[in-house]
Amino acid sequence: MRKFLTILVLLGIFYTGTSVYAQQTIITMPSSDVIPGGEVILKQSNRFSPFGPDGFVSLTPQVIVGTGKDTEISVGAGTTIEDKTSVKMNITAKKVFRIKRSARITVGGSISPSLTEGTKPDSMIYAHGSYLIRETRTTLAAGGFVGGQGQFPTLTGAMIGIDQTIIPNKLRIVADWVSRSESWGSFAAGFKIRPEPTTSITTAVIIPNNQEDRVAFSVSISKYLGKVIELPKKEEKDAL
Repeated sequence: MRKFLTILVLLGIFYTGTSVYAQQTIITMPSSDVIPGGEVILKQSNRFSPFGPDGFVSLTPQVIVGTGKDTEISVGAGTTIEDKTSVKMNITAKKVFRIKRSARITVGGSISPSLTEGTKPDSMIYAHGSYLIRETRTTLAAGGFVGGQGQFPTLTGAMIGIDQTIIPNKLRIVADWVSRSESWGSFAAGFKIRPEPTTSITTAVIIPNNQEDRVAFSVSISKYLGKVIELPKKEEKDAL
């Protein structure tokens, strides 16, 4: 276990990402997907907005590790370039509870300390339920979150997502909406394309529902590496 935690720390130092959720996501909200223990996904997420003086670019490499029993951890640190450059480390974890074949409950959280500014870390916890309509291959998800800086939450919100399979293991249409306390939140929609079994590409447009933020575009590439880490097996004791 100590060796496993050491690997996670080293990966967290090496990889970088913004304060967005560094887990497997629909687009901006966490998904109910979880990989088996010891398996690893490398993901590079990029967002940019070329519009107006508030344009920005964010570069978010991250690593996602299955820790067994339907749990997942991801680590990273992200670089955002706008009027100034900021870097934040991001550590997240989630647990998926399977209810029969089609329903899941997902709970998780993240903490994002700044590596360039002396501010309190951002933190967030969330929970949502998801349901797979097998006849249409549609997954619906809805839930809420609380977050903020420091010890007390300053932000609460809701999130809704949909994942529609068009061509199994090749093409999906995805969309999600995440609220914020100061506005009606943001809506994101796009495509998930799998050119080959271990690679997934997501392209999306993110539309804010206020006048301050700008329309942004998102492109991410995920590479599934398979089982990379051997987790220690629990020793069975003889019943005497």
